[in-house]
Amino acid sequence: MIKNIAGSAIMLISNFYYEFLILGLVSTLLLLLYVLYVRIPVDAAYLRTGLGKPKVLLGGGGFVIPFLHTLTPVNLQTYSLELHLQGANSLITKDLLRVDALMVFSVRVAARPNSIQIAARVLGEVDLQPGTIQSLLEAEGTAVLRGTAAMMPFSSVHQQRQDFTETVNRRLNLQLQKYGLEVVSTALMKVEQTLKNYYDPQQISDAQGLMLLEKAQFTYAKQRQIQRWNAESSARRHDFETALQRMAWERDEFTARLQHIRFKAEADAKAEQELDEINLAKELAFEMAQRDVQLIRVQTEQELLAAQAVVPLKLVSA
Repeated sequence: MIKNIAGSAIMLISNFYYEFLILGLVSTLLLLLYVLYVRIPVDAAYLRTGLGKPKVLLGGGGFVIPFLHTLTPVNLQTYSLELHLQGANSLITKDLLRVDALMVFSVRVAARPNSIQIAARVLGEVDLQPGTIQSLLEAEGTAVLRGTAAMMPFSSVHQQRQDFTETVNRRLNLQLQKYGLEVVSTALMKVEQTLKNYYDPQQISDAQGLMLLEKAQFTYAKQRQIQRWNAESSARRHDFETALQRMAWERDEFTARLQHIRFKAEADAKAEQELDEINLAKELAFEMAQRDVQLIRVQTEQELLAAQAVVPLKLVSA
């Protein structure tokens, strides 16, 4: 029975020999494709060199044959770097004044095949960490900042920050293209006048800038003094006008009070005169009443006497 089973298997293999062979070849090929295919992360790219022409693997994947191909990784992440120029290392503007500046750059490798090849060739296996390419960006950024500041006066750098930042961004992009890098954004975080003690009088530019700075400071001090004097004069003028207005108000108030007193005195005098007239009229009326009473009394007494005289005469005649 075992011999029958083995014979059947041999016959089956002999009948499907080519099919099994093709299946094995296909499986082996698929396994090789799976092993040799390299997937590329979204934030990275690879430069494949070796057999054939150099090829950039970006946004997908590619086949890499060991011992025949070499992969150079290039990080596409964006990193922020600060460039602080101050003190003796500060910028010098067109009018020879020193400026302390703080610039923040966001840089990355441009997601273009040509830029990735340049970055892989020039920078090598660089992880684009700030400490790794700090010297490179400091040199290029400092040169661009100094060149841009030298074309603008201090007032323009301070007041037209957007134009200054755009100029730095554009010029730095041109400089970083030879490294395969690009500037994502540029921000001017601080612009301040450098202290006077960082000017070197032995240097012509610093001596001229120091002279302009002292002249500007003297001019500003003079303007502030004039403004202070004008402010004090305006305050005194205002106080004087206020005092005059207060005096006018007090004079008007005093005049009104005098008029009120005069009107009251006249009214009181008139009322007193009327009261005297009323009292005099009362006295006259009272005297007239007394006179009338006396007259009536006299008349009454006379009538009584007359009546008394008539009665005896009647009695005599009777």
